[in-house]
Amino acid sequence: MVNQVYAPRIDDPYSRTFEQCSTDTFEIYGPCTYQICYLYLYRNGYDGWKPEKVTVYGYYTRAVTFYYNTFIPNGIWYGFNLCNDASVSEA
Repeated sequence: MVNQVYAPRIDDPYSRTFEQCSTDTFEIYGPCTYQICYLYLYRNGYDGWKPEKVTVYGYYTRAVTFYYNTFIPNGIWYGFNLCNDASVSEA
């Protein structure tokens, strides 16, 4: 079983989150936020979204950066799985 952490909608026209040439920081808490080795983004809507990179800081682990630098497709999860050496266990 794979645990997925879903963040609430994080764009906000009042705070100008996700504006071009900006850096946005969010804290997301949940189970299994250690040993980060994959990251998928989901875009829903008509506006294009082209993140340069996403850096994730896990609890007691080193930071991991995922380089996108491409438009995120609409309506599908898009990202990277760098878990070559990671092991998965099911309960």
